[in-house]
Amino acid sequence: MVDSTSAERGVLAYQRFISDDQRTVYVHERYEDSDAAVAHLRTFTATFAERYAGMVDRKRFVVFGEPSDELRTILDRYGAMYHRPFGGFPYWG
Repeated sequence: MVDSTSAERGVLAYQRFISDDQRTVYVHERYEDSDAAVAHLRTFTATFAERYAGMVDRKRFVVFGEPSDELRTILDRYGAMYHRPFGGFPYWG
């Protein structure tokens, strides 16, 4: 998955973190924009989704930012919870 994602346009971060007991994995992904995230999810779904779903029991799917309607439609299938920006430093990336 890492090799495939590293070749995609607009991927800013693609990281996995595992707890000490190796029972919980946290996924951190960040994309340049909603179009890049949609493209990633389409590739992921076609290539990895079935195998990945057999390996994990998703507990939470949290989205930070302001996804497009198209991206939101896709993320809603995963039971995403949304958090929009609130104060703080602006993003200049």
